[in-house]
Amino acid sequence: MWRYLGTAVLLVVLTGCGAASGGGADRTPGGSTPPSSAQPPPLGPVGMARTPDGAVWVAYAASDGIARLDAKGRPGRLVHVGDAPLRIAVLDGSLWVTSIRDGRVTQVDPATGTVVRSATVGDQPEGITVYRGRLFVVQQARGALIEVDPATGRRLHGWLVGGEPRLVTPGPDALYVGDNAGGRVARVDPASGRVDRSKAVCAGVQDLQVAGGTVWAACMTDQKVVGLDPDTLRVTASVAIAGDPDGIDVGPGGDLVVSGQDGPRLTSVPTDGGKTRLLTVGTTGRLYDEANDDVLVVGSTAYLSDYTGNTVSRVRLSP
Repeated sequence: MWRYLGTAVLLVVLTGCGAASGGGADRTPGGSTPPSSAQPPPLGPVGMARTPDGAVWVAYAASDGIARLDAKGRPGRLVHVGDAPLRIAVLDGSLWVTSIRDGRVTQVDPATGTVVRSATVGDQPEGITVYRGRLFVVQQARGALIEVDPATGRRLHGWLVGGEPRLVTPGPDALYVGDNAGGRVARVDPASGRVDRSKAVCAGVQDLQVAGGTVWAACMTDQKVVGLDPDTLRVTASVAIAGDPDGIDVGPGGDLVVSGQDGPRLTSVPTDGGKTRLLTVGTTGRLYDEANDDVLVVGSTAYLSDYTGNTVSRVRLSP
């Protein structure tokens, strides 16, 4: 969201910048690692993505760019992509970034750290994903999901999903879009053009993830995650989670790893109905709807972005 209109855990601080002014004190427990170059530290990390070579890239919304984390987790040179970049997807070796304030989608070559192209798609693009080799973007202001041509960055097709959609995730046979305002989930089948919408499943739908044959949605306002049948969109599971759940990814053992805006924090959620576990909680405090946090699982490590604290932390997971 962007308000524009049995697990053993070891927390390691990766990127840190101090306060949002750029010169404030470090507020991350255990200290923080400065950027790897002499550039001013990037601010406002939100979305993250992993390239095929294992590198983690982070969108820094308050610095209008993206940066790759080095081997020690420090952000490298900032690649400027647009006004308030939020989310990143990887397609055919390229990074694709949405920037919500200027309505653009930007392609970046991760090997050279240069912009390949940038195109205006409008209507507050936020969520972005790849499905069957094709690129899809959520238009928050229009209540739509669009397909973007990777060759030009231009819109190809569009589907109205309604409400105030934020994020999108691919499933085996369709795409799933969360409606934050209406508390619904939409299922979009690009092949047939069919769009199905659930009834209200919770308040404040944020990120989604398909795991174990279930579509999982984080519900920030209702403080829980819900599971939906991927075909009927009926609720099949509900798990209470404190801390304003926001991002979702799948851990190495198949459990969900859920980020929360209060802290920020990470919680492990078994998909078989087992007990949830709080993995870590930060000290920055709540975002109060200023922006998102995000979680990205790479192997046995979960990366957690903290927009307010200007940090990306690493949590090592063992099943």
